[in-house]
Amino acid sequence: MEDAAQARERLTRWIEDSREILALLPEVLDGVQKASAKTEHAEREAERLRRELMGLRKELADAKDKETGGRAQHSELGKQIEDYKKQLEELKQVNETLKAEKEEAAQAFAKLLDTVQSTNLIAQKLGVTPKSPFARAHKEPTAPASPTPSPHE
Repeated sequence: MEDAAQARERLTRWIEDSREILALLPEVLDGVQKASAKTEHAEREAERLRRELMGLRKELADAKDKETGGRAQHSELGKQIEDYKKQLEELKQVNETLKAEKEEAAQAFAKLLDTVQSTNLIAQKLGVTPKSPFARAHKEPTAPASPTPSPHE
């Protein structure tokens, strides 16, 4: 009978423990539901973040492509600038040459003018009037025809 009393005592304890556990069960189920909702929310957030990450990776790849294109364009512009600098230097040299030639021509013209002025002075002193090489050959003026007497005279 002792075994029956122990069994009964165990059964009573088991029933009391079960009541305590059953009383905790709604709390546990509520926790499970909350955890499940949080898990679903976390999964949705993770999926959103994955999509955002994919978009950002695409943007990064596009930006790298643009950067590569920009570098190539920058390199090409650098070459063009160097070409323009060379052309500018060549034009500066041509300009300097033209300035020197202009100065030389101005000096030659000044010497020619001095020579012409000296020649004109000498011609004046000698009483010679030089003819312009641009003047047209003109004829000697002919004497006007004598007037005819009028019948009243």
